[in-house]
Formats: sequence, structure tokens, C-alpha cells
Amino acid sequence: MLLYMLKKTNKYLLFLLLFIFACFQIYGQTIVEKKPLSILLTTAEEKFEVRFTYATKNIENVFLEAPSKAFLLAETLTYFNKNTQLLFTKVDNRFITITLKSNTNERCGIVNNSVNGAPLEGATIITSNNNFSTITNKEGWFVIPPTIKANTVIISYVGFEEIQLPVSKLETETCLNLQMRPVIAKLDQVVLNYFTTGIEKQYKGSTTVTTKNFGLVPGQIDNDVLQIIQVIPGVESVDETATNINIRGGTHNENLILWDDIKMYQNGHFFGLISAFNPDLTQNVTVYKNGTPARFGEGVSGVIDMKSKNTLTDRITGGAGFNLINANAFVSIPITKNLGFQVSGRTSINQLFESSVYSSYFDRVFQDTEITNTLSRDSPSISTDEDFGFFDFSTKLLWDISEKDKLRFNFLMMKNKLDFTETISETNTSKTSTLDQKNNVGSISWTKKWSNKYKTTAFIYGTSYRLNSTNKDILTTQVIKQENEVLETGIKLDASIKFSNQIAVQTGYHFSETGIANTQDVNLPRFRLYEKKVLQSHVVFGNLEYTPNENNTIVNAGVRVNYFTKLNVFLVEPRLSIHQNFGNGFAVEVLGEFKNQTTTQRIDFQSDFLGVEKSRWVLANGDDVPIIKSKQASIGFLYNQHNWFINLDGFYKYVDGITTANQGFQNQFQFVKTTGNYTVKGAEFTINKKINSFSAWLSYIYSTNDYEFKELIPSEFPNNIDIRHSFSLAGTYNYKKIKASLGLNWRTGKPYTIPIKDNEIIEVNIEESINYDLPNAERLSNYFRVNISAEYRLKFSERVEAKFNVAVLNLLNTKNILNTRYAITPDKNGNSQVSRVNEISLGFTPNFSFQVLF
Repeated sequence: MLLYMLKKTNKYLLFLLLFIFACFQIYGQTIVEKKPLSILLTTAEEKFEVRFTYATKNIENVFLEAPSKAFLLAETLTYFNKNTQLLFTKVDNRFITITLKSNTNERCGIVNNSVNGAPLEGATIITSNNNFSTITNKEGWFVIPPTIKANTVIISYVGFEEIQLPVSKLETETCLNLQMRPVIAKLDQVVLNYFTTGIEKQYKGSTTVTTKNFGLVPGQIDNDVLQIIQVIPGVESVDETATNINIRGGTHNENLILWDDIKMYQNGHFFGLISAFNPDLTQNVTVYKNGTPARFGEGVSGVIDMKSKNTLTDRITGGAGFNLINANAFVSIPITKNLGFQVSGRTSINQLFESSVYSSYFDRVFQDTEITNTLSRDSPSISTDEDFGFFDFSTKLLWDISEKDKLRFNFLMMKNKLDFTETISETNTSKTSTLDQKNNVGSISWTKKWSNKYKTTAFIYGTSYRLNSTNKDILTTQVIKQENEVLETGIKLDASIKFSNQIAVQTGYHFSETGIANTQDVNLPRFRLYEKKVLQSHVVFGNLEYTPNENNTIVNAGVRVNYFTKLNVFLVEPRLSIHQNFGNGFAVEVLGEFKNQTTTQRIDFQSDFLGVEKSRWVLANGDDVPIIKSKQASIGFLYNQHNWFINLDGFYKYVDGITTANQGFQNQFQFVKTTGNYTVKGAEFTINKKINSFSAWLSYIYSTNDYEFKELIPSEFPNNIDIRHSFSLAGTYNYKKIKASLGLNWRTGKPYTIPIKDNEIIEVNIEESINYDLPNAERLSNYFRVNISAEYRLKFSERVEAKFNVAVLNLLNTKNILNTRYAITPDKNGNSQVSRVNEISLGFTPNFSFQVLF
């Protein structure tokens, strides 16, 4: 019985189990099994041998029933598109992008290799106003949030050509597919930072200074570009000014100084102690000592090419500040997405208060001039008062007509003004002597990018320079008026053609017309001299850049053909620059050039223009003012590896066509008019070491610099700026928001001429003259100066920060003699004697600056 009941129960259990199983089968057929989209995509990638690119967050919560196994790729993509809020787009036979359908504000892109279609992970995405940056993920995908306001996005990846495009192009229903083309990258050995951040040695032999995020140079509170470049070996100032720059033994007027491609005839404020170019709008400076590209003419000693900021901003940026010499302000304002302008200004503040720094600068620049010579008169009845000031103003309009067309309008004006008043107390009689110096320039340029390989630029410019002085003698009725005026206009047409990654050509035509006038007017005795010269030049040039074997060899060869219409002279100038990399950080550099220049400066009398700006511009006439010509050659050896940079250059320079007037002699040749040449031979050695945030450098220069004037006796003697040995040692350190730098400069003294002992005065044409010994046979004492600087940045918000700078020039208060001359003066008995007059350098000079940036 029990057995029968168990059998019966098993039958019911079996039936019950079968019923439950059947129910599950029916239920399972009615419930749809959904899987994460990521699993379905992986299955599809394996099945169809494709790859999906997407943002992980876009598919994280997406579940979907698996598509039919019978579906082809096209049917699978259609299925995904219909059943999700995602858009599947086939880029090519392998890659498929996935983006959100509904997010119309999403600005995204996918960066791929144009050669094989592979996504580029880690590409840098940055907006032009620097307010947003990101990198691509492993699928090459990136996104710019809708809250980010920007006009342009820049995409870069090592080894690939940079892409710039409007952000609006990313505002599409699908992520824009961006193809980056590979390029042959420049080797680290040919473009490198050295000394401090922002100074780079280029493979063409030039040196570039970039002011954005610049480090710190000892003694500087602002990024005064004409002071900064004096850190470069072979570039110095024998009178420690910002504008009297000597490049490998040449005079400052032998340098071509360009601001946005316009030749500048005035470069400084405070008569040379301060650069006239606002550092906040001067973006970079390139210095050529040799091997200059054929595009640049003039400047037989060197080229200083300054560029202002040339890109539009997406928001208002700028700053304002002051130091103990001047106040400044600048601003960049976007008007529309394609239009904006920049404006800057700077003015001296001594009208408000005269700081100790201003007094030091005033004493330095006006020593041994008509101003200080008058102040030292033994006339207690004469009181004096001076009113000095300077300012500069610049503006730039930027118009990006399209992606390929850009228009730029530039204007710059600068001025120095001095009024010097003498008053006789007894009669209350006053007379005011004046000195005005100003330079106005303007230009219009149009750049057309026809393709990635072809670009043209049309450039029209004009520059006007005036130097006027009126010297009124309080004790007589004599009035001396002097004027120097330069007016230059020109047009430049340039074309750049890139035939391949190995070959690029730059060519063009330049035309200029330069007129220079000089006036000297004396009322007693009556004398007036006016001379004006005009010269037109036509230039055709071509430059070939050849970079075979992955830039191990870089050759720049060019030729510049000049025709001067009035002189009926053709001059051909070959240029050459070769850089050869040997590996392991070693390289060799060979440079050479022929150059000429038709504008120069001369000094008629040391008292011209109140003795302050005694040099006046003159134009070559083929007679007593010849065209100056130069030949240069150099070879250099470089090592750059493991944060070490070592450079050794040997150089030779020959300059012909100089005159005694443009050399500024203050000896027996001061009033002699003749022409000659000088030759410089030397070597430059530089070593730089970086350790984390610390950088230290040492440079040493040895050179000989000798004149040859065949009509003088003796015909050969040392150059007025023959500095045989020059040595500098400096270091910079950055720590978070603090920068600090310390440096010292030492050099041998420059030559000067002494009178013959015990026979100092002789009579020449019934006039007393100094009887000089051999020219430039003596040397001044060695020059030595220690400078220090520090900077601190305080951030108030994401957009506003303050910058504090302190600096000390001549920390040890060393008394350096910059120049020595001799003059005949009466002694206490009224007899003539020869007195030595020394020009002394700046002493201990601390300065401070404060600037707010936004």
C-alpha cells in the first residue's frame, strides 16, 4: 500500500515539475533579455572586424536586446540607431563613431591618424584664449563643454601637423572627424630652451625670446626685450643702455631693428636707458648675429626682429601697473568672433614724483651734456629747471576675414621731450632750450593662406622719425636749431611655398623709398645748412630650406638682389645656414652672409642736440657716405643632452664703408672725414645646466676688433668698442609663485686715447688743441656689475592676478667708467689745461614694479 502511494505521488510530482518547466519556457519566451551596449559593441567589433569610438559616459546606462545574428554590419548599425538615443556614424571601413543624438550643444570631435585611420590618444585640445584644455581618450574622442566660451580650438599632437578650426564647426549632430597629418618633427637638438624659460636657440643660428611665461633676467623688473637680448653671447651694450646694442663688435646703428616688420629709427626712452617697446604686447624677438635669412636687408652687424601679439582673444584681457620710472596699461578686446584690437600705453611719472631711480637715471643720461655742463657753471645768479618726460602708444586691429585671410592694421608712436630753462635772478630773464624726439609708424598687412603649402603676404608701411632741438644761451643771444628727419615708405610682397616635408621656399619683392633731411640753423653768427637725400631700393630675394634625412641636416641657402636707383648700384647678397646633427646630442653649425646698408648715423659735434642725442641719421650718397658692406662667417659646435647645453662658436666679420663720423671719435680724428673698415675675429663659449627649477649659465667671449683707415696715421688701431674679454655668470630659480635670478658681468675696458704727457696742448691754426698720443692705445678699467631680480605672483581669481617685481642694478655699487674724453679748460689762474672727463655708469639702483593682469 505504501509502495503504491509513493508511485502515485512520483507521478504527480513529475507532472508538477513538467508543468513548472513549461511555464518558465513560456515566460522566458515573453521576457526580452537586454544586455549592456558595451558587450554588444564588443561582440560586433569581433564579428565585423570594426572599431567603435565613443565617450564611455554616453553608453554607460544603455541596455539593448542583442541584434539578430543574421544581421550584416549595415543592418546592425541601423538597429542600434533606431533603438537608442545614440547616433552611429561609419567613418571608414573600420572605424565607427558613437555620439548623442539629443545633445545639440555638445561640441565634440574625434582625432584620427590620416594615414591609417587609427585614433590618436593624448592629443592636446586647447582653446585660443587658453581658458580650456583637455586631451583625447584612447578612442581619439574629446568634448568641449557648452559653458566654455571660445572662438577657435587648437589641436596638436607630437609628430603631426597642428589643426586650428572655429569651435562652431564642432557644433554638429555628430562628432566631427578630424584627420591629423604626420610631419617630420624638429629634433630637440635644433630648437631648445636655454638660460631661462622663453629663450630658445633656433636651428637657423638665430635666438628667439618669447615674452609669454618668460623666466627672469638679473636686474630686470619688466620684460624689456632690448635688455633681455643682451643675455645672448655676442650681444652687449658697452654703455649699459637698452638701445646702444653692439653685436659682435658693431655699432648700434649697424643693427636692423624691426617692429612688426617696420624699420625703427628710434628705439628707446630716457634717451636709451629704457626700451620704447611695451613688453606686454611684444610677443617675441628674434636675433640674428649671422646667417640672416635673405628676406632681411640692411643691418650689417645684426637683425633684431620684434613681433607683437597677432591672434584674436575670446575675452577681454589686459593689465595695468607701474614702477618707479613709468606707468603702463594694455588691453586686448574682442569686438566680434573675427575682429578685435589691442591697445597699450606707457608714460613717465616724474611729473607726479621723482623717485631715487629717476634721479639716478637722469644723472646717468645727462652727464657730460649741455644740461649738466650748464648746471656746473660758476654763476650763482643763474637758476635752472628741467622738465623731462616720455610716452609711447600703440594699437593694433586684427581682422580674420576667413580661415585663410587675415588683415592687420598697426600703429605705434613714441616720444621723448626735454625742456631746460635757465633764469638770471637779477633780471628775471629766462630762456628755455628744448629737445623733442619722436617716431610714428603704421602698416597694413594681408596674409592669404591659399593652401597648407602656399601662403602670401602683402605689406604696406610708413615710418616718420623727427629729432629737433633748440639751444638758447642765457648769457648771449645765440640760438642754435638742429633737426634730423627720416621719412620712409615701402611695400613688401612675400610668398612661402612648401613643396614637401624636405623642401620649402620663401621668395618676394620689396620696395622702399627713404628720405633723410638734416638742418642746422645758427642766428649768431648767421649760418644755415639744409641737406636732404632720397633713395629708392628694389629688392628681389629667394630662400631655400632643405631638410633631408629627418632633419639631421638642415640647410638654408638664399640670395638677396638689391638695386638702388639713384646710385645705379646692384648688390648681390648670398646667405647660408647649415645645421648638421651627429646624434647623442652633438651638432655643428656653419653660417655665412654678405650684407649692406644705406642708412647710418654720424656725429658732427659732441654738443649736437644738447649733447644728449648727438647722433643723426644720414643716407648713403656713394661719395663721402658710402654704402656699408659686410662679410661674416662662423662655425659652431653644440651639445644638448641630459639638461646640459654647450656651445662654442668661432666667428669672423669684416665691415667696409664706415666713416670716422659714424664711429664717434673723441680724439685727434674727431673732425677728420674719411672712410675705412674694421675686422672682428673671436670666439664665444656658452655652458648651461638645468636641474629641476634651477638654471645656471656661464658665457665667455674673446675677440679682437681693429680699424683700418688708410688716410689716417697710424692707419690701423683698436676699435672704439674693442672689448677683448667678456664674461657673465648667472642663475635663475623658480619655486611655485616665486622667481629669482642673480647674475654678474665682467669685461675688459674699452680703448681710449690720452694726450702726450708734458706736451698736452699745441696750437693748430692759432687755436689751442689737444696733442693726442697713439689712438686707442690705453684701456679703461675693467667693468664689473652684479644684478639681482625677484618676482612674486598672487592670484585673486581664475582671471585676475597681481605681479610684484623687485630688482637691483649694480648691487655692489661698483663705480664703472664707461667712457673717457679730454677737454681744454681754464685753471684757477685762467691758464689752459687739459682735463679728463669720465662718464660713470649707474650706481646702486633698486627698482620696484606692481602690475595687475586680467
